[in-house]
Amino acid sequence: MATQTTTVTGGIAQWFEERVRATALFQALLHVEIPREAKTYYLGGITLFLFMVQVVTGTLLSLYYKPTPDAAYDSVKYITSVVEFGWLVRSVHHWAANGMMIFMVLHVARIFVQGVYKYPRELIWIFGGLLLAVTIGFGFTGYLLPWDQKAYWATVVGTEIAGAVPFVGDSLLQLLRGGTDVTGATLTRFFGVHVLVLPILLALLLVAHLTVVHQLGLANPTRPSPRPGRPQEPGFVQRWKPFWPHYVLDEVIAWAVLLGALVVLSSVLPAGLEEQADPLKTPEHVKPEWYFLAVFQLLKVVPAIPPGAENPLLTARDVGILVPMFAMVILVFLPLIDNNPAVAKRKRPVALTLGLLIVIGMIVLTYYGAQ
Repeated sequence: MATQTTTVTGGIAQWFEERVRATALFQALLHVEIPREAKTYYLGGITLFLFMVQVVTGTLLSLYYKPTPDAAYDSVKYITSVVEFGWLVRSVHHWAANGMMIFMVLHVARIFVQGVYKYPRELIWIFGGLLLAVTIGFGFTGYLLPWDQKAYWATVVGTEIAGAVPFVGDSLLQLLRGGTDVTGATLTRFFGVHVLVLPILLALLLVAHLTVVHQLGLANPTRPSPRPGRPQEPGFVQRWKPFWPHYVLDEVIAWAVLLGALVVLSSVLPAGLEEQADPLKTPEHVKPEWYFLAVFQLLKVVPAIPPGAENPLLTARDVGILVPMFAMVILVFLPLIDNNPAVAKRKRPVALTLGLLIVIGMIVLTYYGAQ
């Protein structure tokens, strides 16, 4: 019986091999150049894993969720209270969303500090920066879906930040809300963007990002990649670490540990649900999501136009909202702006100092915005 089963299995494998050339495909996919000096801390792989967790848990939640103002809140209560392990799936989805944002930022910070975004890996960074922007969009659109007081009023504040963008703010506010106020049209719009538009966009960017990583391999953080006409220094021999199975096994172990941490965190601190959204009842201390707190606080500290004063073309408040937008654009296209070929930290004092100051400023603004 065992021999017959083996023969059948071997025949099926041979059938696919003749038609797909699976062996050559897998060998090509599993060949990624990783220098022994590379220190990734598995942050990119963890971010990818959290996205996969989001896809699985989000799909399960969508089976019961109803994106209408009359039914959204009750459907979330049903998921939490009635559906078997629904509370756990929702909590894992909640914490994985926050974890994805955190590990994405840490991943970007690691690449910046090591200077491995430079030639010839500029596209890897650009795709990664766009992935960060899409991830922020995921958090922003998903926050409203429970349709409770916290979600509703945080979305009101968040969309008002978008409405403060100079020249196009009113149009942008109308586009996000589907009207002048946060209503059922906003909920339906956010749900469609959250479960359809953003996943497709992120998947396309992720495929492009991983394809370039596969083709170029990881960078050596101790020395820049040789450019045309500038060969690697004589006597240097690059040592590699095997991607399969060593690096992949380390990634899987990190994923397993993180999954356990998500389950424990979801059990100890499950995702909460306040009372149903009420547009006529404004709670105290309304704030946006935590990753918008820095912008929120920045707009609070810059001066507004006093009543009766002349309205200039560009006010301090406008500058306060434009600074984060320009900062995001600079972040995405940083490899095209930074012409310093060095990757060693001692040879990049200006870039690292500016990066440190920006991080400190963001932390301080976020802290005071949370008070």
